[in-house]
Amino acid sequence: MSELAFEQMLAQYNQDYKDAEEYSDWMPPDGNYIVTITKIAKDISTKDGNTLCWWKVTARIESDVSDPKIYGQEFTLKFVSTKALGILKGFARSLNGGDAVNSIADADKVITESVGKVLDVKVVTTTSTKNGKDYTNCFVQKVVDTEDVVESDTQNGNSA
Repeated sequence: MSELAFEQMLAQYNQDYKDAEEYSDWMPPDGNYIVTITKIAKDISTKDGNTLCWWKVTARIESDVSDPKIYGQEFTLKFVSTKALGILKGFARSLNGGDAVNSIADADKVITESVGKVLDVKVVTTTSTKNGKDYTNCFVQKVVDTEDVVESDTQNGNSA
């Protein structure tokens, strides 16, 4: 490979590089957090001849105001796909306030429309008995009802 060919390839990919979302696998330490869902990415992927739908949910930590290493940090709250429909179904239910979501189209709607929701989540790291690796997962404990807070503050003469 020539240096010129390499430089031409760099130029070809430059705009894609600028447009790409930076990847981070950072997760907060184990514990409970209040978070806000900030973005949803979804797409279709094909691997080994199997096509599946996936959703990546990103959240920002709103609690731990006194810790600048934690407060305001974004992380992948959940990555779900049609490869594990039970996990997808459970996650959609949790985002739906515990109410069942009866179709995959409704699950897509619940997930897609969850931007801005405030959640109480628990981050837990476990070690696999199969391979000895650590895996960190985030579990939605509940959807925080922010409408009552805003309504209560307004009634008390406070602006939201």
